[in-house]
Amino acid sequence: MDRRLAQPARAWKRRVLAIAVAGMGVIDLASAALSHPSDRLRALHHLVPSEVLDTSRTFTLLAGALLLVTAWGLARGKRRSFVFALFLCAVSVPVNMLKAFDLEEATVAVAMMFALALSSDAFRVGSRAVRWSDLRSSATWAVAGLLVYAFAGSAWVGHLMGRPLSPLIAFREGSAWLFGTGSPGDVMPNDLPHGLRRIAEWYLRSLPTLGITLMVSLMILALRPASRRRRESLAHDRAGAIVREHGRATVSAFALGPGADWFFSRTGRAMIAYRQVGDVLLAIGDPMGAPEELAPLLRDFAAFAESHDWKAAFYQATPETLPLHRERGWRTVHIGVEPILEPSSFTLAGAAMSDARRAVQKALRAGLEVHFFHPGERRFEPGTRDHALFHQLQEISAQWSAAHAGGEMDLGMGRFSAERLQQAWLAVAVHPASERAVAFVTWERVPARHGWTLDLMRRRSDAPLGAMELLVVRSVEAAAVRGDAMLSLALSALVLAPGEASVQEDSGAERAREFLRQRLAGFYDFDGLFRWKRKFSPRFEDRYLVCASAFALPVVLLALARTQATGGWGRWLQHVLARRSPSPRPAEARSTA
Repeated sequence: MDRRLAQPARAWKRRVLAIAVAGMGVIDLASAALSHPSDRLRALHHLVPSEVLDTSRTFTLLAGALLLVTAWGLARGKRRSFVFALFLCAVSVPVNMLKAFDLEEATVAVAMMFALALSSDAFRVGSRAVRWSDLRSSATWAVAGLLVYAFAGSAWVGHLMGRPLSPLIAFREGSAWLFGTGSPGDVMPNDLPHGLRRIAEWYLRSLPTLGITLMVSLMILALRPASRRRRESLAHDRAGAIVREHGRATVSAFALGPGADWFFSRTGRAMIAYRQVGDVLLAIGDPMGAPEELAPLLRDFAAFAESHDWKAAFYQATPETLPLHRERGWRTVHIGVEPILEPSSFTLAGAAMSDARRAVQKALRAGLEVHFFHPGERRFEPGTRDHALFHQLQEISAQWSAAHAGGEMDLGMGRFSAERLQQAWLAVAVHPASERAVAFVTWERVPARHGWTLDLMRRRSDAPLGAMELLVVRSVEAAAVRGDAMLSLALSALVLAPGEASVQEDSGAERAREFLRQRLAGFYDFDGLFRWKRKFSPRFEDRYLVCASAFALPVVLLALARTQATGGWGRWLQHVLARRSPSPRPAEARSTA
């Protein structure tokens, strides 16, 4: 069968069987809780002990709860859920017969096993592998805690009943109570004080509840998405060659950075660079490679993510690749614009550049100069003049990070380090007399477009007005001398280009974007940063977030938020509360950059 036809067929089988298994779970829960025909019960009492009947009822209740969890995994195509469902259906046959001679439910369980066996090829999605390190996990401690609770408590109840302390009896009775055998009133002596009797009865009733809760929790943990595979470090050179030739999205400059991994096409001529954040694969920009390789690459990448129960998304996708995504039925959301400067035509003359021109003049009157350091030119080794400069830049970066929620971002941007500064094109604004650095920017190479993209922007709190504008203008002028084709000022999130009435996106995405702008406006100055970039009179390119469905969007957005709060949610919240507390405003507003 054609792969495009086989996938919808598998999805249909998953949904139908998941609904059927969930229905069977609901029936088990109801039958365990409700009474059964008395004639059947009387017949069974002659055949099997009452303890077996009570245990069967508890097993039916547990099986019903586990079947509901299993149905959730079946809907996602989990192979482990498929195995669990077969096992639970097999167990349900004798349990239902012993519970109250439920021939109807046992027949349904047999039919469900047959239907699952015929559809085994629809369940191929992996789950997290079990490792020896899991023995140190919280789940292991929870199981151990429940066993101690059951056996120690059973020994205490036996003591109340006047029995001698026996680990073997405590183990046997604790195990029996975990499966719900018996009634607390049947074992409590009549002369036991009322308070102790109530505590003992409450304890004995809590055991089956805790046992079922723990089993359901362990089932959910067993169906977690697969863990991240190891980074293919040997493929770094191959990925670098593809980025240099085909990485036209400016964010592809970070496709080789720490934490990035690569998914290659079958021929190795194309790839997708991505970061894994939790259970989400966040692709960095567009798929890169030979044009004829991109459609098969996207199909294989989607199948790869699905087979591990991961969500896949493309961050800062360009308009050129949207048709490929839409052919697969994926959703696109406009997330902002990227300002692009063209060095060959850049000038400070004209009314449109008046704001930038005045800012640069202020910085020049303050005596600032710009020093450039090209990739590989500086080592920042101890004892050198460059090492002293590195300490100044480190101080500036630390001051900036302390003033911003979440610290440095972690996707589509670099992070401050000596190694990063050596690999980037660095521009530093200094006071020449004192050799005091007050601000710096770094540019990352975009070789496929013969240009650069803005990365780090840092300045001191007392830096002269116009320091950042001077750094950008001098960088554009230097790029023009070298013959570079473009400089990007990086993504301006959740904004539209001036005069842009509509963008290529699904209906409702505009409302979602406006909702995010309103809710996040108190935490991040989207408009202020955009106005600062507009003063350089750039042209704008649209950028998109692409994901498989609207249902996946909240999970993807949460993963993106995690990359923007690498300093931790606690630090982010502390900064937000500090910003919202009343404080005196400075007399003169500073640039938002």
